[in-house]
Amino acid sequence: MDRGAVVGMAEHWRSLIDRRFPASQSLLLRYHKVLAVPGLAVELTLADLERCSHGEGATTFALTSGDREVIVCDESSRMFTGTYKALDACVTVALLRRAQVRRVVASSGGNLSAALAAYAARAGLEAFLFQPRRTLYKQRGDHFGAGVHLIGVDLPEPDVKRLARGFAERYGLAHVPDVRWRLAASAVRAMFVLESAEALGRIDCLAQTVCAGFGPAGIYQCFAALRRHGLLRRSEVPRFLGFQQEANAPIVRAWQAGQPELAREHVRPEPDRYLEPGLYNTDPAREYARLAALLREVGGEMLALSDDDLARHQAPLLARMRAAGFEFSRLPGSDEVVEKTGLLTGVGVLKAIDEGRVAPGERAMLMLTGGVRELAGAAPPSPALVVDASRSEAEWLDELGRTFGLVTCARARA
Repeated sequence: MDRGAVVGMAEHWRSLIDRRFPASQSLLLRYHKVLAVPGLAVELTLADLERCSHGEGATTFALTSGDREVIVCDESSRMFTGTYKALDACVTVALLRRAQVRRVVASSGGNLSAALAAYAARAGLEAFLFQPRRTLYKQRGDHFGAGVHLIGVDLPEPDVKRLARGFAERYGLAHVPDVRWRLAASAVRAMFVLESAEALGRIDCLAQTVCAGFGPAGIYQCFAALRRHGLLRRSEVPRFLGFQQEANAPIVRAWQAGQPELAREHVRPEPDRYLEPGLYNTDPAREYARLAALLREVGGEMLALSDDDLARHQAPLLARMRAAGFEFSRLPGSDEVVEKTGLLTGVGVLKAIDEGRVAPGERAMLMLTGGVRELAGAAPPSPALVVDASRSEAEWLDELGRTFGLVTCARARA
């Protein structure tokens, strides 16, 4: 069915729900029709997604929170690799299979690597994944199957990304995921928010910790597209409350300065102070411009979270989550939470409530994008190679080619 037909047949966003699939099984399967809405579209069919889906579900539950209601959108417990990046990976692998691409390169702070590794391995794709070595502690070796090559990198974040892109170009490999694919993957999250809000009565505020901001940008891009096609009212769109760790908060600085563009002055990372090392994107200039444009229309705030915020709000948050039946996964033999992104969102929501940014009587939705990844009994993955500052980028690209038996492509030689 073509995109125009999908919109022409729809009278409301509810008509884009495929009720054969529960949201707890897969958001991509339940809301696959939204991917055909102009402005969001990727060339995927339900059959494409079904072949690659391994569980990309979400559920909701309420937290006790006084006169402000907090609803947790759990995008961890039912996600195949424990974070919402399972959506990105499923869409990416489905599109690669459709295009008959068999070898890919990607870089990430960790969660996207885990998701791409698991989905690529099960689809029979060969993947070369570049990840900071400092975040390997949170990975499960069983997410990295045959044909997946993990490259640990002891270099700053921009160098990790540049190395991955240089590797893809040198050896003629596809570099993924495309930004459009990531935004489309979060469109189904927007649909789940809308369906949840309707069941609850309303949601006033959507809260998420961000790194580059692809997730919320995808959600609010979906809201905008639905509004353009008359499928959604402005009153149904919640405002956004976003958080970054204070030690890496370029988006917060640019937003609070009222700037439509992110400038060099906003980029001041302090990696040794990171609360969550996986939130490692230091200069998301293009992503910020997109997110800021979307949020200026619907309203939003961006706040930085400090060590003091974590110390003040973590224990109360964990107690409330436990009372609701949710437990964060811990590092083996430790009380430390494995994946802190969702934890930071909860800390941010409690901080916002304390500061009056969520008013009495309002309902906030806490996007728990990660939190469940049991590491006990699971061996960590072993990098095929560890790249550091001991050689130049060109020398490492040569070494990577030798390690994996690759030949420089003609385009790179030219």
